[in-house]
Amino acid sequence: MNLTKSIIKIVIKAALVTVGVLGIVLTAQSTEFMGGGSVFFFFTVQSNIFIMLIALLFLINEVELLISKKNYINQVFLHIKYVATIAITITFIVFFTMLAPLMGTDYLLSFKNFSLHAIVPILAIIDFFLFDTDIQLTYKSSLLATIPPVCYVAFVYIGAIFKIQYAKDLYYPYFFLNIDTNGFFFEKGTMGIIPWIIILLCFIIGLGGLYCILMKLRQEGLDKKSSEN
Repeated sequence: MNLTKSIIKIVIKAALVTVGVLGIVLTAQSTEFMGGGSVFFFFTVQSNIFIMLIALLFLINEVELLISKKNYINQVFLHIKYVATIAITITFIVFFTMLAPLMGTDYLLSFKNFSLHAIVPILAIIDFFLFDTDIQLTYKSSLLATIPPVCYVAFVYIGAIFKIQYAKDLYYPYFFLNIDTNGFFFEKGTMGIIPWIIILLCFIIGLGGLYCILMKLRQEGLDKKSSEN
């Protein structure tokens, strides 16, 4: 049973990394959304790289565990994976609720889109809830989930100062971060970047809290099953 479980862990993590690498390579070669040299400037790609690196680390550890019975994963690594899983979940949710309606059908149905915005996030979520039940989460842990988005927002606005382009004459990667068209609050007749950022931060903290609840329910279920046996 333990061997079967380890093989499943390795397969899921290997699939996540493989699909993620393919998605990034295909996106970098594309001339569509996120394509070209600016591919690494988007939160989608950064969050995919984050979860891919964590998955690769956990995969290596799983192989090491099979060979030498040594486990190097502790609560720090588990919490980093929790943060990475929420970051990739944000990529999944934000794309399909806010960005997908603005995209063409060809891009939406392409492998490079589904790999980074759907397949990798779904594999990451499954992997986390199935196999990372040793994590000791508290509701304060949800605050950690804000670190990648906050760092990314800082990256975007620092980049805007230096005129980093995500496409021709595009200095903001996502419409809700565009100061030029949205303003700071409501002065331009639309919701500004400050309300957008506050709403997104509240959503992220809420998502982090939800993952805490779901993991606790999962852990309680496993404990109950173990006690019955």
